Amino acid sequence: MSVAATIVKMLDSSRVTYDVLELKPFTSPREAAVAAGIAPASLMKAVVVHDGAGFVMASMPANHELDLQVFGELINRPVEHASELTLQKSFHDCSPKYLPPLGIAYGIATVVHNGFSTLDTVYFLGGDRRTVVRIDRRNFQRLFKKQSGVIFADRYSRPVSVKLAVSAPGARTPATPSISDARLGSSRLNIKERIRSLGKLPAMPEMAQRILALRAANEPELKKLADIVEVDPSLAAQVMRYARSPFFGYRGAVDSVRVAMSRVLGYDMVMNLALGLATARPFRTPKTGPLGLDAFWRHAVYSAALAQALSGMVPPEIRPPSGMAYLAGLSHNFGHLLVGHLFKEEFVMLNKLVEEHPERSVTSIELAALGIDHTEVGSMLMEYWKLPEEIVVAIREHHNENYHGPHAVYAQLVLIADRMLKRHDLGDASSTQLPGGILGFLELSEYQLEAATKRIMEGHEGLEMMAQQLAA
Repeated sequence: MSVAATIVKMLDSSRVTYDVLELKPFTSPREAAVAAGIAPASLMKAVVVHDGAGFVMASMPANHELDLQVFGELINRPVEHASELTLQKSFHDCSPKYLPPLGIAYGIATVVHNGFSTLDTVYFLGGDRRTVVRIDRRNFQRLFKKQSGVIFADRYSRPVSVKLAVSAPGARTPATPSISDARLGSSRLNIKERIRSLGKLPAMPEMAQRILALRAANEPELKKLADIVEVDPSLAAQVMRYARSPFFGYRGAVDSVRVAMSRVLGYDMVMNLALGLATARPFRTPKTGPLGLDAFWRHAVYSAALAQALSGMVPPEIRPPSGMAYLAGLSHNFGHLLVGHLFKEEFVMLNKLVEEHPERSVTSIELAALGIDHTEVGSMLMEYWKLPEEIVVAIREHHNENYHGPHAVYAQLVLIADRMLKRHDLGDASSTQLPGGILGFLELSEYQLEAATKRIMEGHEGLEMMAQQLAA
């Protein structure tokens, strides 16, 4: 057999370029990934569910399983798994056991996992037990660009914990061994479970708890906030240093937290700055490497400053508080800190993979190596710590240009800030391109963004000093 005729017709009519891999026979999507020498996280498989209204297809990585309850809530339908027998009529030109994950080609609504949009190359089953289709990111995006009946989402599937097979002596090495399952061993299959073990999650620092409690108060309490911050001299110094940044234009002396708060930054800004710095205290993350503490804080302080600046430029009806926008930028990569803190061996390996594969996005490397990326890791921690939902969303969705749900403005500001900073070789953004839909929603032009970024970069000395001291 070959690729199902219905799929070939859809691919050709969409004018996308793709390759067909003929493999030795496999019995499951995971085996197909092994046969192709690729990470299971990069192979898209299909699971079909149904109710009285008909079928819905869910696509997900080959090493995932469908969470039926979560998926039903996502599509607002009480669904159950469809049997192979019921699928044979709808999928007439392929085997129900090896369905291509393009249900729309058969007139079936399809939910596509967001993780695939970040991968440089996506693979999927062709419809039989020997065929896999390979397509690059540009053509993958083109394939779905004008299709109706498709939505992108995530969190409706979860990794399946299984033991990895060990290759026999003399067996063929996968084509991309540097990002294969074997690289990080069986630990990649248990990362999420290990993070979810509450005994392993760092406790929220006491100072952060006090700031959150104060934040819950109905009225601003400037003296109490200043007293909390000043208990920690290094934290107070960072607040004052930021207030002295040239892009605020304050010419007077900033010699206390009270002056920084009352004359330059404001109550909201100081609270969120202090909260962001305090929540990072428990992490003991390696300093070096593209994901290490030095790089983390350098990216964080620039992203926070730019997100704050951009927040004041969006329309009033969607404009977020500048302090919350700053906190979103400062904390959006906390997932890196948590992985580095809890899983030092895996973190060192991730750093090496990022260095060795600059052409790959960080999230695609994380998904291939760990089965989870820093956006999910960070948002899990923030939810556990009960930080504001705005921050959870910013952390979870800042690489997702298709997110338009609650608090989207925070994720979008961080995404835009990161892509602008990437033009200056800062950060882990997967692209320097600015999504037109987000620019339209925020009512920002590229000229405005370039001007704002230029102002931030002109204040680089203060930001560099701040980053160095935070990483020390």
